[in-house]
Amino acid sequence: MILRSLLLISFFYLSPIGIVLSDEIKLNHDEIKSYLHGKTVVHRPGGKTEFHQTFNTDGTTTYKAAGRNTEQGKWSIQGNQYCSQWRSFGWTCYNMTAEGNLITWIAKEGTHFPGVIIEN
Repeated sequence: MILRSLLLISFFYLSPIGIVLSDEIKLNHDEIKSYLHGKTVVHRPGGKTEFHQTFNTDGTTTYKAAGRNTEQGKWSIQGNQYCSQWRSFGWTCYNMTAEGNLITWIAKEGTHFPGVIIEN
């Protein structure tokens, strides 16, 4: 399953428009919570810019990339969107899709940000 997820992520990075795969489903409020609450997601696995993001049950989120200090922000679910706030930036919200342990954030302009959920 992890190999398949890594291949899917590679597809996203090689695709010029980051197409949503047909098996992915758009997540609602409860599904977003179920996928992220207390979990860690690896973004860009195996790449030079790989980072881990943990979604704590108290609404905080931590971002850790190799060679960088850990950053802390906030996360919440507003309607059927994942929303986050980092430092002094305002809240930014995303639609989300998922298939198995592959989860994708979709920005309002359509940019896709895939990640792989790992168990804590």
